[in-house]
Amino acid sequence: MRSAACACALSFAGAPAPAAGPGPWPTSAVPNRQDPLDFDIPGQDLAAALERYAVVADQTVLFSDELVSRRRSAGVRGRYTPREALDLLLMGTRLRAERVGNGTQSSFVLRVLDDEPGPELPQAANDRRYDGLVQRRVWEALCANGQTAPGRYRAVLMLEVDASGRLVAPRLVATTGSASRDQAIVATLHGLRLGAAPPPRLAQPLALVILPRAGSEATACPDGGARP
Repeated sequence: MRSAACACALSFAGAPAPAAGPGPWPTSAVPNRQDPLDFDIPGQDLAAALERYAVVADQTVLFSDELVSRRRSAGVRGRYTPREALDLLLMGTRLRAERVGNGTQSSFVLRVLDDEPGPELPQAANDRRYDGLVQRRVWEALCANGQTAPGRYRAVLMLEVDASGRLVAPRLVATTGSASRDQAIVATLHGLRLGAAPPPRLAQPLALVILPRAGSEATACPDGGARP
């Protein structure tokens, strides 16, 4: 599973994650995720469009590479709520977006339309629950360490889950810009127990994308991230 991550969240592009939520802003500055925003996303490969959408809308979108492969997005230009913009983006793709989680911990998961046959449908409910579990556990682990707390760096990770529900062999596709942080991220996630075994036929490895929050020094963690 992959996700388009928002600028302050985790996702499997991409996921948290991720359904993970934004970090702490002053009360007067907290954005309402239901408010209309200005979108200017041209039609393009769906994966690229979803990553752009996630940054603009500050939303996490979870999907598998197989699901979006060879699909193109519709263009979205104008002022829409995040939900409206995502629905427009998916027009003609034979995909739909389901919201999972609540409040700042919510995210969207992409699914095949019910009238289109596909291998995902029989296990869709299990996959959806597991998407949220992986994102939540990874997000919590990274936020527990000030050096790995998301918000200030970009990272693309490849993860595998063994039959017992433990992350194995996490690896960074590219450096975050800090060798010590790279090592801390891998060490933090290696052996992380998710609390449940993966569903049958889960596509692996999982690709996890973390994007920095533009124009902010705060982390994307609910409490600002633990200090090392």
